[in-house]
Amino acid sequence: MNPAAAAPAQGLDWRRLTRRLARQRNVVIGGTIVAFVVAVALLAPLLTPHSPEETDLFNTWAVPGSPNLLGTDKLGRDILSRLIAGAQTSLLVAGAVLAITLAVGTTLGMLAGYVGGRTDSVLMRIVDIMLAFPEVVIAILVASVMGTGTLTVVVSLALVWWPGITRLTRSFVLVIREELYIDAAIVAGTSTAMIFWRHLLPNIAAPLLVRASVGVGFIIMAEATLSFLGLGIQEPQASWGGMIRDGLPALRTDPYLALFGSLALGTTIIGFNLLGDGLRDALDPKLQGR
Repeated sequence: MNPAAAAPAQGLDWRRLTRRLARQRNVVIGGTIVAFVVAVALLAPLLTPHSPEETDLFNTWAVPGSPNLLGTDKLGRDILSRLIAGAQTSLLVAGAVLAITLAVGTTLGMLAGYVGGRTDSVLMRIVDIMLAFPEVVIAILVASVMGTGTLTVVVSLALVWWPGITRLTRSFVLVIREELYIDAAIVAGTSTAMIFWRHLLPNIAAPLLVRASVGVGFIIMAEATLSFLGLGIQEPQASWGGMIRDGLPALRTDPYLALFGSLALGTTIIGFNLLGDGLRDALDPKLQGR
């Protein structure tokens, strides 16, 4: 009998997890907000009442009403349409950054924790160096060197987010690799890649899921910060950070642009944070009996 088969990875019980998630208020509230934002982003071309880039210099800083439900900006562009397009931009950037950081950080973290030795030492020293600097400062520096644009935002944010994922992954792998089923898989001649895929990854999926859900909010905030500073998404592409920046000079006389941009940004971040907190509570063994 194959020892590796006799000791399968201890993955998630998805049925029990679903029931626990349904009882978590934060998951329900946060999940509803996140689902709404994702739906708006996916259906953006169908939901925008006007072209987000269409200007009308004869209708600048219009107050909310018909035909512009949330008013217009300094170029006469419809604020509601740009908010919807901004949701698409924010989630596109967040999804790309998460995909890169999870792929790179999880792989390097499993290598460091499982292989150990010099590989672990070198990777962890690199991580320590990266974590020694404020994340936003590094992102601003990279964006300043690379220039502006969506690709720059994705690269700069991915560069500062992978060390945290790597360290988190390594900490869990250090515990898991001492389990008997890992020894059984090694004795059975299971390759390192298969051990990573069948035994390590299923056991670290839950905490990485929590980290990712909370991280989306911070990534969206970082993207808005870069755009606010003029280093991120550029005109005419819509960005919540850029909308807030453009609305500040007219905050006293025409507050709608900055107000609605801040409201969309804040609500989205709160939604992802609530979802992450709820997932953490649902996946915490100490709280499963509550």
